[in-house]
Amino acid sequence: MEKDLHRRTVLMIDDEANARKLAKLLLEREGYRVVTAANGEEGLILAKVQQPDVILLDILMPKMSGHEILRRLRDDQDMKDIPVIMVTARRGEQGIAASFRLGAVSHIEKPYETKDLLQKIQVALALSQQEESGRATGDA
Repeated sequence: MEKDLHRRTVLMIDDEANARKLAKLLLEREGYRVVTAANGEEGLILAKVQQPDVILLDILMPKMSGHEILRRLRDDQDMKDIPVIMVTARRGEQGIAASFRLGAVSHIEKPYETKDLLQKIQVALALSQQEESGRATGDA
């Protein structure tokens, strides 16, 4: 099962170029396919076209916040079930609670440890796979 979780597509939406580059490097080294977006509009387009297996989404971005992007993802029939992990640089931010209310499956604080990020992605993918199996059998 662990092997199935790899080779999945991760979309990273973050306005910080270094954060995108680092995540891409770390995740590709672990076998993930990584697509990145520098802003919300680009992220929403890529999410629609690529249909990633999981999205890493920065909360604080100019023009369109991570919460607005998450709201739009959840309102779109084609993207509403993609697991979203919110990323924030602010410790103890109240925005984390809002993220969960909007449908995020997890959150992680910058700077993050590679093992923590990988664990959160693996858990999100496993939960998503369970939900898909439940829908396919009519249990969900």
